[in-house]
Amino acid sequence: MYVRIISLGSNWWAAHSANRSDPYCFRRSAAWFNSAGLRYGRRLRFCWIHPGQVRFNQRSGFHPEFPHRSIGRTFLSNGPRIFGGRTHLLFSHPANHCTPDGYLIAVNETLHGRIDFNLSDWKSAGVQAISISSRGQRYEAVLLMGASDWVESDLGRWMIMEDGRHFALAVSVLEVAS
Repeated sequence: MYVRIISLGSNWWAAHSANRSDPYCFRRSAAWFNSAGLRYGRRLRFCWIHPGQVRFNQRSGFHPEFPHRSIGRTFLSNGPRIFGGRTHLLFSHPANHCTPDGYLIAVNETLHGRIDFNLSDWKSAGVQAISISSRGQRYEAVLLMGASDWVESDLGRWMIMEDGRHFALAVSVLEVAS
């Protein structure tokens, strides 16, 4: 499966080799993780109602000092898997010049409006939640969507734009009979 990243969650962490005698243990076998989280002052909290994470391995071409460089890029993935009650999405390596099968997007209440995750129809059937953090009215959700999928908030229905690089509010235009 080819996945294009439109945006990522706000929570980042890393894992490295247990062999600390290796001078390159923080780079050679490193993995970087991304998930939904909520910032409270200086603290970033999980507040997961749907636990999960996106993983970048060393071979994925991800650079931890410049995570924004992965925005707009397409990566090869086996798709989401469930391990230990969490959804995991592993990006194995970059896949340039190909049509993506899915899009990774992070949504929150500030930019996209309020979503009621208790309702069954807040998303289309093809949307897969990777990670959702929620507390009160605040939320952040990392979602895997197809080209025709949508997410509904109190502002309206959000979809991937035709160019596959943007996430925007879908506007329905009613035709007036003349």
